Amino acid sequence: MTSLTDLYKQAQKGDSSAFYTWAESIQPEMGRFAYQLGVSYEDLPAFQQLGFQQLHKQLEQVTAEQAKRQLFKWMVQHATTLSIPQEGKAYRRILGFQEDQELHEELQKLELDQRISLILFYFHEVSLSDIMTITEESEQQLLELKKQGVQELQTRLHLQESQVVQRLGMLQKSYQRLMLPSSLGQNVQKAENRLLAAELIPLTAAPPRVQKKKAVVLGAAGLFLAAVIGISFSVNDQQARNSGTTEFQQADTVTDEMVADWRSQYDMIKKTSPQRLGMTEQQYNALDYVKLADGEMEKVFGEAALESLKEDPVRMQEEVDRLFRMAETPRGMAQSLSGPNPMRSSEVEAFLQDYAAKTDELRIFADSILLEYRQELESTIVMDQLSPEKLLAQTESFPDKLRLVVEALPEYNLFAVVHPNGNRFRTVRDVNVLNQQQPIANDPYAWQYLNLLSAEPYFDSSGFLVPLNTIPQHLITMEQALLEEGGPASLFDKVEVAYLQTFWQLIKGSGNSPVFNEEGKVQLEYRTAWSGVSLSNPMAYLMLPILEEMEASGWTTSKQYDELEFDDLSDALEMEKSGELADKLPNGNLVIEDEFVDLQDFDYSRVEPLYESFKASYDLQVLAGVPPLDVLFLYHYANKLDDRETLWHLFADSPIKPALQVFQEEWQPIPELTENANWIELSVDFYRQRVKDKVYIYPQVGSDEFLERLDVLLVTEKDRIWQIDYQRYNSYNLPGEDQQFRQRINSLYASVSGGSQSQLPVETPAGEVAGVFFKAADNKDIGTMKKLMAETGWTDDELSSFLELHNFQPFSEIEQIIFRTHFNPDMAAGLRGAAEIKYAAGSSGSLIQDMFFMEETADGWRMTGLNNY
Repeated sequence: MTSLTDLYKQAQKGDSSAFYTWAESIQPEMGRFAYQLGVSYEDLPAFQQLGFQQLHKQLEQVTAEQAKRQLFKWMVQHATTLSIPQEGKAYRRILGFQEDQELHEELQKLELDQRISLILFYFHEVSLSDIMTITEESEQQLLELKKQGVQELQTRLHLQESQVVQRLGMLQKSYQRLMLPSSLGQNVQKAENRLLAAELIPLTAAPPRVQKKKAVVLGAAGLFLAAVIGISFSVNDQQARNSGTTEFQQADTVTDEMVADWRSQYDMIKKTSPQRLGMTEQQYNALDYVKLADGEMEKVFGEAALESLKEDPVRMQEEVDRLFRMAETPRGMAQSLSGPNPMRSSEVEAFLQDYAAKTDELRIFADSILLEYRQELESTIVMDQLSPEKLLAQTESFPDKLRLVVEALPEYNLFAVVHPNGNRFRTVRDVNVLNQQQPIANDPYAWQYLNLLSAEPYFDSSGFLVPLNTIPQHLITMEQALLEEGGPASLFDKVEVAYLQTFWQLIKGSGNSPVFNEEGKVQLEYRTAWSGVSLSNPMAYLMLPILEEMEASGWTTSKQYDELEFDDLSDALEMEKSGELADKLPNGNLVIEDEFVDLQDFDYSRVEPLYESFKASYDLQVLAGVPPLDVLFLYHYANKLDDRETLWHLFADSPIKPALQVFQEEWQPIPELTENANWIELSVDFYRQRVKDKVYIYPQVGSDEFLERLDVLLVTEKDRIWQIDYQRYNSYNLPGEDQQFRQRINSLYASVSGGSQSQLPVETPAGEVAGVFFKAADNKDIGTMKKLMAETGWTDDELSSFLELHNFQPFSEIEQIIFRTHFNPDMAAGLRGAAEIKYAAGSSGSLIQDMFFMEETADGWRMTGLNNY
């Protein structure tokens, strides 16, 4: 029997029937996922067809291992197009049990990112690394979203956490039994209309001008094949041209009446725009985009253009529609895509460039008005902070010039935020509505481009407009877009400019945001950010020599820093695109072979000789060139034998790795791999991250139950020697053997709360700090809680409210406390981790879990991020 992987590879070679069979096999799972996201029952066929269409367009670039992940990602990005509206919604009851239907409906009321996190964690066998790829969220963010989602369901359903988890498990079984409509069915036209399907061929009628032979081939594969991979790709633009035919377009020639009508519509756009934008006619006519539109209008209605298109009214209509979009406001541009004349997919690039320039110009205008009335806007201050909500709520009290612009911000596709470097407002783009319009939503590059656009600008004359610690991730996101760009290069020209300018600002600083402090040293926050941008090849190529020289000089000077030029990053980017950069970087040309290992009959025999050889000397050169999965199996084999010395040598050196004797005393064995996992896989396409000279990779482990301690990173620094990334892990079982731990907590709490000492000793283990904090929370001891928090700005009232909202269980009911550190590319920025507490859930025997983040400070480990709760 041909495997799904083989079918997919056949499809990549052009075998359409193989793609049809492959798609048909995974369609039920994709349908369940879409339904769980909120796509209505009736719209599922068309939604799935669109997803398979997009995948088929990228068959050559997407491997068999990536395919399902790409479909999941596409569905996550586009589910809102066909999700059931939250206001006045009416769910079709199709689940067999009332309790499951109720929980499904409550899931749809969660925030989308919370819903996605719960769905992927509880209903699909997706690894954490894949979920990170699908959602583009970090591990910490995903765990927090999952936690928030469960807590929201607890509140809505009046259940304990264990009961919610149990209900989710029951709902999963109902989903598996669900018989959803097939994409082979006939129920797609309504959904196509809602999607404004310029990219989706209707299944109810044959498209025009299709060769008979091609139609026969498509018919043999079924209607689904036709919708997914057939004629839609060769005639979709023609489809868009025909789907919006007007009375004028049915004419044989362009008439004077048609031209007069078009001119009238253009004049109406210009006449109503000043009022919609809250500005005077003089201000409106001074806008560059208006001048450009007027110039284009003269060309479109010029004698030469009219004569050349006189016999093609359809093409003339398209030119006029393009002109109207040039003249329209940003909101008008987005709304025009829902009109009777769908925009062709080939026009998306020009549309987005026009939209970017237009919103940029209007943003500058709006910001100037907000700055002009800065003093009047002090009336929006709430609790010493400007309030964007109050800005919108009290417009009637503003001077007319200010009021009109604030009320018109939705027309600009902008919204107001507080400027971080001054007590004033600024505006940023709101691209949500545009992202949901077709053909924007269906374009493979538009979503990424618009989301990059929504983050701009990253700095102004006052300094960075986003937190400095987020700049590395913004730069890496822009860089990935530039490296993965497959469409016309001009669309991302603006992104490349922002990428180069933001990097230069980060490295060189400015008068209002200096890189060096008064002592002439690079400020700590900039050192951290510089290390952060060194995770990518192009930026690492420039930054690694600078970091080395700066560290050697005590962060005061670097020849490479002084010689750095603005265009150097552009050159590095081009070298990365051409494949030249890898040979210039440490581990840049690292080759990782794909491997999948079924663990059903695995017995470690493949690594037993390696184990004996390595154990004989613990010489790391024994591991040189050994495949990374063999090193991972060696690690699990040593764990099975409880060979702690070998385990210690397999862990890579790290500031948090303890001495051998301490490690041997404290090591807590991990679950045995072959007893808890079904398979393990490593692929070149999986998570990979550079940290200076080191490269980290993340193998995927398939198991029936997610066990975090089986998920580890492998790291190499030189000579292709792979080791295990070390992370701290401490587990304390309070009812049993760890009674001494409970006594220790009581003793520490008494000392810090009773006044004998103002703080816990700096060396106090994180798990003990967490225990003392939970003890203080149980006693509502706000003073002690404050001592154990990294954030110092909390008031007593705020902490009292936190305790009321969080509803801690009594400390005496804690069954287990687990502490683990998180992977941190920049150890100099400090260690972070999480403390997880587990309470007994009544007589059921199950445990209620709760998790809090921690960070290492100058005073020791402290709780952090409580505002997230």
